[in-house]
Amino acid sequence: MRALLFHNPAAGSGDHSRKELLAELEAEGIQADYCSSASRAFPECLAKDFDVVVVAGGDGTVCKLVAQMPDRSRPFGIIPLGGSNNVATSLGFGRHSLLSGGWPEAAEQRPFHVGRIRTSSGERIILEGAGFGALATSIDHKKPTPISRREKILNGRRGLATALADIDPVSAEMVVDGQRIRGRWLMAEALTMSHSGPRLPLAPAVGAYDGRFSVVLLGKERRLDMLEWLNAPDEAAPPVQVLSGRNVSFEVDRQILLRIDDHVEEVGGQRIELRIDDDPRHVLLPAAAPKKR
Repeated sequence: MRALLFHNPAAGSGDHSRKELLAELEAEGIQADYCSSASRAFPECLAKDFDVVVVAGGDGTVCKLVAQMPDRSRPFGIIPLGGSNNVATSLGFGRHSLLSGGWPEAAEQRPFHVGRIRTSSGERIILEGAGFGALATSIDHKKPTPISRREKILNGRRGLATALADIDPVSAEMVVDGQRIRGRWLMAEALTMSHSGPRLPLAPAVGAYDGRFSVVLLGKERRLDMLEWLNAPDEAAPPVQVLSGRNVSFEVDRQILLRIDDHVEEVGGQRIELRIDDDPRHVLLPAAAPKKR
């Protein structure tokens, strides 16, 4: 079996090297060619003949691979090296999932659906989610340089709490699979992943496997509840309304910051449209990953 190691050497705290990762994979019987995500030649690397891809990096690296891998039937697995690692966490990959034996031969291949978002600037893939409100605002703000992955997550959660305490609700009309909803929300997110932002379990299930968005809505009346939940987000469900659908659109009453995965841009005066891509990618799940809803 031929493998490709697609690696972001700058991910997280950078405490991983090409040599170390290749040696760890070889120790598990995985012989891999190497490609840096920072290389200008990475599209040519992805076009080569191999059986499986090992993505070593954070959410941005996984998204880069998924968006540009030419053969969508070619499966991949993840060695999470970033700060939040929302995609890896949602799909069930831990730091050593691919380095503990049995992968990829004993892994289960599953269809993996991504989303697409259309704005006035065009259409693009979304891997984790998109939305507006407090989370988008917190991503846009500069945070202290973290010294560890845990500190990066904590900084992100503090930043979200600050944004949530100050933000005015946004009036919007949301349409989810034809269901029309109007409201004033502190945060609205269409997610394919269970985890988003600074590794927060905002959605109840992994939508990537069933081809649906989890539309997470935080009403203005739940501001204090959400601030309290952020202190211990792994101990209870978030105080949000959740809808499910394959097609989502919305309009807002003013200029807003729109989050698309880990980037933000200003939009206004337009309808934002999201849909699930019918043509799936494929992921090779480690033994401990969730197999069903």
